[in-house]
Amino acid sequence: MKFVYPEFLWSLFALAIPIIIHLFNFRRYKTLYFSSLKFIKQVDQQTKSTKKLKHLLLLFLRIFALTCLIFAFAQPFIPVESNSESGGKPVLAIYIDNSFSMTAKGTEGELLSEARELTRKLLQNVSLETRILLSTNQMSGIEQRLITKVEALELLDKIEPVALVRKLDDVLNRQRSFIDKESETNQKVSSRQYVFFSDFQKSTARFAELKEDKSSFYYPVLVTPQEKSNVYIDSVWFSSPIQKIGQNNELNVRIVNSSSEALTNSELHCEVDGIKRDVFLDIPANDKITTVLNYTEKSGGLKSGVLSVKDKQLFWDDDFYFSYFVANETKILVINGEQSVTAVSQVYNLEKFYTVKTIDENTFTLDALEQVDLVFLNGVNEIPSGMAQNLKSFAQSGGSIALFPGTKVETTSWNNLLSDLKMPTLGRLVASGTKIDKLIYDDPFFFGMFEKQKSNLNLPAVSKVYQTNAQGNSAFYKLIQLQNGMPLLVRSEGDLNTFLFSGSLDPSFGTFTSDALFPSILLRIGEMSQRKAPISLTIGKESYFPLYKKQSGEKPIHIKNETVDFIPPIKKRGLIHYISLSGQEALEILKAGTYDVIDENKEAILSLNYDRLESSTDCFTKSEILTGLDNQLLKNISFSEIADGQSLTKIDIEKPFEYWRLFLLLALLFIVSEMLVLKFWK
Repeated sequence: MKFVYPEFLWSLFALAIPIIIHLFNFRRYKTLYFSSLKFIKQVDQQTKSTKKLKHLLLLFLRIFALTCLIFAFAQPFIPVESNSESGGKPVLAIYIDNSFSMTAKGTEGELLSEARELTRKLLQNVSLETRILLSTNQMSGIEQRLITKVEALELLDKIEPVALVRKLDDVLNRQRSFIDKESETNQKVSSRQYVFFSDFQKSTARFAELKEDKSSFYYPVLVTPQEKSNVYIDSVWFSSPIQKIGQNNELNVRIVNSSSEALTNSELHCEVDGIKRDVFLDIPANDKITTVLNYTEKSGGLKSGVLSVKDKQLFWDDDFYFSYFVANETKILVINGEQSVTAVSQVYNLEKFYTVKTIDENTFTLDALEQVDLVFLNGVNEIPSGMAQNLKSFAQSGGSIALFPGTKVETTSWNNLLSDLKMPTLGRLVASGTKIDKLIYDDPFFFGMFEKQKSNLNLPAVSKVYQTNAQGNSAFYKLIQLQNGMPLLVRSEGDLNTFLFSGSLDPSFGTFTSDALFPSILLRIGEMSQRKAPISLTIGKESYFPLYKKQSGEKPIHIKNETVDFIPPIKKRGLIHYISLSGQEALEILKAGTYDVIDENKEAILSLNYDRLESSTDCFTKSEILTGLDNQLLKNISFSEIADGQSLTKIDIEKPFEYWRLFLLLALLFIVSEMLVLKFWK
């Protein structure tokens, strides 16, 4: 055992004071005169024995109280070295959470800055033989080694905020594994101490995967911002999947107020395609709202925009970048079968927006799918395996497929393709209950198609349809439902964009082609077949951006803006090349913003945003942190909190077992015991 302030031990000489008082104060005698002394003498002897015992007890209580008080001021502790293995060097593992949530304002600057400065003071008091393992969220190769405290102090200044988020248990387990391996292969390790600085957000500070450890020492340090508040844009999307020239766009923006105070007249600024607009919103406390911005597309081509909110605490998630493409045309390939109808080509040729190419099913080749947006199977009865495989690859590459069967469907070939496209399969012909019952207006497919939703529409007659059977892996939405409950038209759910008409356009199946609903359906299928890239991607998540134009292959693809020029890896899936945005290099180089995708020319634009995982200000409390660590059988834990600035915070890693509080409690116990003896022992 050692003492923080051993000079206080000189005060033990003060223990002589109660002893001297006892010797001189309790030996005074008083003479009493009685006529008969025999009985009095016996009583006096018994009283003297009792008083002597009482005085000795009081003396010991006072000595113990004074001794415990002196020890409490001397602050005894058991150092780490005396509880560790011999013959090795002590290791201090430090983890500094440098995610974006640590850019919140503390009392003396950003939380990350406070953590760095407190780490600096911590390292200055560490012995020269101690080896340091300094880790951040980057977990780069330079952090995978034991260094001296001089090297650690140099690396400390290079720690900056990054978009990468790590789970706390992942970091600690990785540090443990590295130290274990180092102790076995390079240099033996004696004591192990783990210090971790974080705001302990509930979204990232996970404890569940921590491994049991009863021998090491853990020092969680909670860095607390001045205000736990944040306003941020959570997500952005269009109401309609279609953006066309002259069409009104409904841009939905979800804004979150992660604070205990409601916001009044919070400003939302929007810039898109040369349009600037400010909207003022009221957002309840700890709630979110969705607002809609309307504007009209004036031209086609590549579009980009940014939405911004104003916040006084966290700034990295105040902007949301997005981009999209307004097509000037849609290329359609119509494959005619035995029961094809000319009405299909006639409908699409009515609008200049569509470029239509018509071929016979027997002349189909893979080359016909190049630069095509929509493949329309018109009255095809049998789908050869080669065509089915090509159509599957086409759909997986972002292309759209409209399946309108013939009158004599060969169900085996059709159902093989439908299963691959995760669509319902076709069965026998059904001729009862085939009148159209309703349109599913809530589906985005019908967005803006009708001025009003009517339940009494005069819908076309359908005499018979193929029975549709949902399979285990099928995922689809009904668009038009018949009275017998079966769908007449369905679209796929998920990444594939496929449409299936369960009847035939041949007149023997009804008069569907003669109704106004028929061209409306076909034109909407054509509109929804425009190949769409995501309007934004998230930095730090594994994601891919499609390149629908054929690549030259001579020069690498660049992602470029005013400050960044990055060459991403390219992966091919099906017929389409994809830009990969995963990996450590992309995470370190790319920042939130809009980038040009350049081959030989500007091919597309790409918008990137930071992950909103840390936008919530909900953090663990001291009791929750200690409970989480203790539940994983980490026993040697000393908690600290930076609430009033790092300059007022002190972390003592050399003396995890401190006993001054115990001695202070014992001193109070002895004093109270003395008072009870004096009061009740008469």
